[in-house]
Amino acid sequence: MAGIDWQGRWPDEPEFDSYGMAKYDGVNIAFNGDTAAWGGWADHHTVFVHVDKYGDLSRAERLAASIGSTVLGAAQRGW
Repeated sequence: MAGIDWQGRWPDEPEFDSYGMAKYDGVNIAFNGDTAAWGGWADHHTVFVHVDKYGDLSRAERLAASIGSTVLGAAQRGW
């Protein structure tokens, strides 16, 4: 397994009372993995969108939609 992490800050969305948090926002890619917390080997790669300290599924869904994508699978804890 291998991974690449990019930490940043998602744009504020005041209309949803949702604000970027540089400490918790970002993206990571798990090559040959499907868990955000480095689990076992998988035959595929997974991209994780990190939002807020406790996660914010609706924000992750809006971010995915902004690039024409969707969120797949259940929320996971990471970072």
